[in-house]
Amino acid sequence: MKYIRKSIQELKEYSVPQDKYKVKLNQNESPYDVPEDLKEEIIKRMMNTDWNRYPSRTAIPLVEAISEYTNFPKEGIVAANASNEIIQGIFQAICDSGDKLVAISPGFAIYPYLSQIMDLNLAEVPLLEDFSFDVAAIIKEGKDAKLVVLALPNNPTGTTISNEQIEEIAQNINGILVVDEAYYEFSKKTAISLLDKYDNIIIIRTLSKAFGLAGLRLGYLLTNAEIASAVQKAKLPFSVGIFGQIAGEILLKKNEYIKNIVKKILDEKEKVFAELKGIPTTEPVPSFTNFILFKTQSISGKELFEEMYRRGVLLRFFNTPRLKDTLRVTIGKPEGNEIFLKTLKEVLQDEKS
Repeated sequence: MKYIRKSIQELKEYSVPQDKYKVKLNQNESPYDVPEDLKEEIIKRMMNTDWNRYPSRTAIPLVEAISEYTNFPKEGIVAANASNEIIQGIFQAICDSGDKLVAISPGFAIYPYLSQIMDLNLAEVPLLEDFSFDVAAIIKEGKDAKLVVLALPNNPTGTTISNEQIEEIAQNINGILVVDEAYYEFSKKTAISLLDKYDNIIIIRTLSKAFGLAGLRLGYLLTNAEIASAVQKAKLPFSVGIFGQIAGEILLKKNEYIKNIVKKILDEKEKVFAELKGIPTTEPVPSFTNFILFKTQSISGKELFEEMYRRGVLLRFFNTPRLKDTLRVTIGKPEGNEIFLKTLKEVLQDEKS
């Protein structure tokens, strides 16, 4: 259509199957909902709040709760309608059309997606054969880039790098390094200590994963006050409504329940990893997240995805050359993980016979 920009016409729509399943393990969500008593507290606050008034434009109470949770100054925090909006705000605040963006491949699909929308010059640095990071290549590509964006740990591989390597990248590029810590609560790894040393690092986090708020869409960034102010200006005002602000504030202040949930998920991850490791035709990739990417040998990733889907187990398949023989499984509750493993073994056995 002549009215639509070419980059949008050519953009492949972002979609993930969400129907026809007994067990849903495809979107890295928490399998545990927010506790009922906390939901009731949130609803009570909502009932005592004026719905006819605009919320705090910069989500001040929520930012204060984030500051307390992270032990980071309020001036360097921006809250948003999920980390996707934070990523978009960073791109819009820093990049002009044609600027260079460096990301890794395979990596989080939103980075190239937004890059195409904004007509950026995307340079993707391939991960090494074992899905580890090629830090030297990232630095080489990043020297003339406005932005280098790294999900740490990486989605969909679950692999990561050390703070020393993050620091090496920040020291040797001329633009901004964005560290997406969406899985921080699972990895226990953060670059927050580097923010005092470098003015070109931004950390992104989300409440969609460990906090179980994927349906509410809440995220935030941590950086220096100057960059935070620029991103705040670039994102749309009032994007975090009163419900998100209240829910995020309460859950961040009463976050003890998260520790128990994270422990359950990480314990289950170790069990699932061991089971996958014990299947001769599958090879799981060690992960610092709440998901595992695993390679298949006796069947293609697409065929395995379709057969598991037919049997009611929804996994994630990435239709790219590098990942054509892999699937990603999100760690669910014990009963869901058992169904996944049982079904997987049945499919592989049927394929063998």
